[in-house]
Amino acid sequence: MDSSLSHALKEWAVAVEALERGETALVVRKGGIREKAFAVPETRFLFFKGYEHQKPEQLKSAYHDLLRSIPEMKDDGPVVFTSFAEVHAAYEISETEELEALDPHHVWAHEYAESRLKWRPKKPLTVLVLRTYLLPEPVEFEYRAEYGGCKSWIELAEKVPATGARPALDDASFKELIRPALGALRGLSPAPVGF
Repeated sequence: MDSSLSHALKEWAVAVEALERGETALVVRKGGIREKAFAVPETRFLFFKGYEHQKPEQLKSAYHDLLRSIPEMKDDGPVVFTSFAEVHAAYEISETEELEALDPHHVWAHEYAESRLKWRPKKPLTVLVLRTYLLPEPVEFEYRAEYGGCKSWIELAEKVPATGARPALDDASFKELIRPALGALRGLSPAPVGF
């Protein structure tokens, strides 16, 4: 990997940690309050970690210890980047049964995932199957006011170098991780990525 990135997806720090550890490859999104719909404009993007909205009751119990291990930080503090993702696949989910089939493969409690599906019911949930890459060392930027608010995507004022990044999982382990999720997603409508 030898390019720089300036596009970032806001995601709970605990979910980013699970992606970085290779415990999951899925992110399930419907967009922020200020967005009409969730869209994926880039095929590669940084993870912009969010801290203040993380709640243990919205995570599966298996991730409660991981949440407790993450330092309590403010969302308007220094921004630290440790990883980025490449979109391996993207699908749209509109039915409860489709979401239930994915339940073993993401970090969120079933009730929380279902509440996301029911919010703005005319809009589908987007399921991203992501390959996560770890930066060789953390990159820290000052927080800027334009990074705030309930939005999914952030365009950074500076670029983060991706040279020397390594995948969180080797090729074989990544394929093994995503195989059951891709099986559950088979037949669903693909979500557009990169536009």
